[in-house]
Amino acid sequence: MNTIIVLLIIFVLAVGILAYLFLKKLPQIRIVNPGTSGEAKSKQLKHEIMRSRIERASGAQVKKIQKGFLKPLSDAAQDAIRTVAGKLTAVERSYQKRQKGAKKVSKDVLDAKVKEGRKFLDAEKWDRAEKTFIEVISADPKHVRAYEYLGKMYLLKKDYDAAKETLTYLKKLAPDDASVTAALGEVEAKLGHQQVALKHLAEAVKLNEKNPKYLDLLIGASIDAGDKKQARASLKQLKKVNPDNQKIAEFEKRLKA
Repeated sequence: MNTIIVLLIIFVLAVGILAYLFLKKLPQIRIVNPGTSGEAKSKQLKHEIMRSRIERASGAQVKKIQKGFLKPLSDAAQDAIRTVAGKLTAVERSYQKRQKGAKKVSKDVLDAKVKEGRKFLDAEKWDRAEKTFIEVISADPKHVRAYEYLGKMYLLKKDYDAAKETLTYLKKLAPDDASVTAALGEVEAKLGHQQVALKHLAEAVKLNEKNPKYLDLLIGASIDAGDKKQARASLKQLKKVNPDNQKIAEFEKRLKA
């Protein structure tokens, strides 16, 4: 009897936690909406990212339960949370269906909204910037710049998991965009995935060989990963495209060290 009561308490707590997370993170969940194109692959991607985010957030609460007197029953709590996460996914699908009938907004208006969001971003008004970019994405689920600035905002906030999710999805929308590719490489470097970061940053430089910022990021990542050959080659390239770059001396010292 006591076990049943405890299980019920865990389930109620799980429902409460997930409801709170859903209401708080709903705008972030929507950023991975692949649009209304009907492409099954994109829809599946969105649902998987969403489930991953909810379960990752709720996983921290499960760990707290495991440390307490309910540790033997933590598996039941995990199952309860997964069940609720599935229901929240269904709620989000229903929301997106209702959004299909929304009035189309012109590209000029959306671009203006993105500029507005960038001003909030520069002022570090994170909530207003996030809200603005998500409004653009809600109107145009394939607006590359809105996704990009949203990802960069998460990067600046050091919310690297959210930044990676956003930019990874965006990379599928714009695979040949150097700015997007470089931003994803920067996020991977922050997460400590140096080899993955090198791959993205090298690709960004290949897409835009004369961009000093991409070369800066590639050189730094190469040095951190211990890839002297890549670092020297990229530094040589940087000296050609931007000989007055103030970081050149710093990079040379790091290479010698």
